[in-house]
Amino acid sequence: MTASAKKRLHLQAETLTVEALIREIKRGLIRVPDFQRPLRWESGDVKLFFDSIYQGYPVGSFLMRRAYAPASVIRYGSVRVDAPESNSALWVVDGQQRLTALAAGLARDKEMPATPDDPWVLYFDAKEQVFHVPPRSGVFPSTWVPVTQLLDASTLSEWVFNWKHAKDSDLRKSVFEAGARIRQYEVPLYVVETGDEKLLRDIFYRINDSGKKMKWEDIHDALFGRKSDEPSTLSGLADELKALGIGRPSEDQLLSAIIAFKGLDATRSISEHYRRDPEILRDAVSEALPALRQVLIFLKTHAEIPHLRLLPRSLPFFILTKFFGLYPEPNSRTITLLVRWTWRTLLGIKSVDERTLLRHSLDAIEGKEPEKTMQKLLGQIPRTKGLDYTLPPRFDARAADSRIILVALSSLHPLHPENEKPIDIAELIEEYDLNAFRKIISVGTEATYEPSNRILLPPSVKGARKELVDLINREGSDSEVLKSHCIDQNAAELLKYGKFNEFLSCRGKLLMEIVDSFGSRLAAWGISDRPSIRYILQQTGDDE
Repeated sequence: MTASAKKRLHLQAETLTVEALIREIKRGLIRVPDFQRPLRWESGDVKLFFDSIYQGYPVGSFLMRRAYAPASVIRYGSVRVDAPESNSALWVVDGQQRLTALAAGLARDKEMPATPDDPWVLYFDAKEQVFHVPPRSGVFPSTWVPVTQLLDASTLSEWVFNWKHAKDSDLRKSVFEAGARIRQYEVPLYVVETGDEKLLRDIFYRINDSGKKMKWEDIHDALFGRKSDEPSTLSGLADELKALGIGRPSEDQLLSAIIAFKGLDATRSISEHYRRDPEILRDAVSEALPALRQVLIFLKTHAEIPHLRLLPRSLPFFILTKFFGLYPEPNSRTITLLVRWTWRTLLGIKSVDERTLLRHSLDAIEGKEPEKTMQKLLGQIPRTKGLDYTLPPRFDARAADSRIILVALSSLHPLHPENEKPIDIAELIEEYDLNAFRKIISVGTEATYEPSNRILLPPSVKGARKELVDLINREGSDSEVLKSHCIDQNAAELLKYGKFNEFLSCRGKLLMEIVDSFGSRLAAWGISDRPSIRYILQQTGDDE
């Protein structure tokens, strides 16, 4: 840090008790920037956090920036704070999850839910002296005390007086001690007074290098304001890309893709890269936007992946971002080979370490000749087909094998049983998410959990099986609609007469054939991967 930077930095170190911290939150003097994103902590994180405070363990410090804040409504879970205008509000730079856990857990005005309706609901077991998330049944021992009662000593005394176990001295002592430990726990606080973004970012990365980290991109706009019409945060970038109709990329996907776009090692964390060069990601979000647009258009139009929810693995997403960043206008032959590379990667890398392949592939993308680079990429993955595809034993929408099945089903251009119109798979997934991957048979044997029992179809009151059987009765078992859902005449007859296990076995074989046919068409196993004729002539010097 330079001498001039040191002069601009006013750092105040202090400690506040949890009780005092909550008091400042209620006054609206502590502000959490609007990240336009969900909080990352789950019930287990909140439980562990409160237990650490109770045990007196360190829970980390808070980093805040003192600055002007307009009057606004702030929400911490179910807690609402009407914050007045302030010239010296404390904006949270690091500590959002912990601050929200304290505010939403202790300062709740509404009655405590008896079920885990949100991650901030917590109870203290006076008998066992541990914290619990309420069970889904809503039934728990009478020795459990809502943590909201622990914040104020007088409120707690009144509550205990009316408690079922008020006459049990050991339980009373346990509750009062828990309240004192929580209220009096001292939290380290660092307050920075600076308008220097680079300086604040430097401090942020140095202290924010473990656990469920926030990202600087998530808070930049909230603290310093938007500087252009282009998205400058990961959430803004994701929203921008969602408009392309192939889904909203996750922010983790985007961060790794941007790291790859910048020519860095996408297997390493952003903090590692930042330590080497604090300026490495400046303007990277807006710079990567055109390449990311091309990646999504390529995946949907050429690789025939209708929605990111069906992308079997993220690895091609990262590599394609660097490729289109360096080569924004590849020729048609390169696009054809890029499709082959994508699907050979998705289908044939089970025996390859993905991190190693990612690094080597990113290293191969260099120079001014996209066709030469394309040959390098193809050379790192199998060019011939391996073993035939086999169905996984259970369907899992998060697993690569199950997603490959869904992409193959999408390639059949499924029709709606009611009106026989094409189903827009991207719209279907956007509207219904996991409910777009419906079970055909909802009850029955273990076989109903197999991929052969899934169909791409909007939910209905009837149920998928009833819809299909009605179609069979109406149009026969050789319907084009049935074929568009990978159900041939034999499978249709089995479904119609309730022979469910036989139906699923029959459809399972059909699915494997569809996946094999789809994969062979796009991966083009064993077909020559020569570059374009023009490129070959250029290399031999025969192009005039």
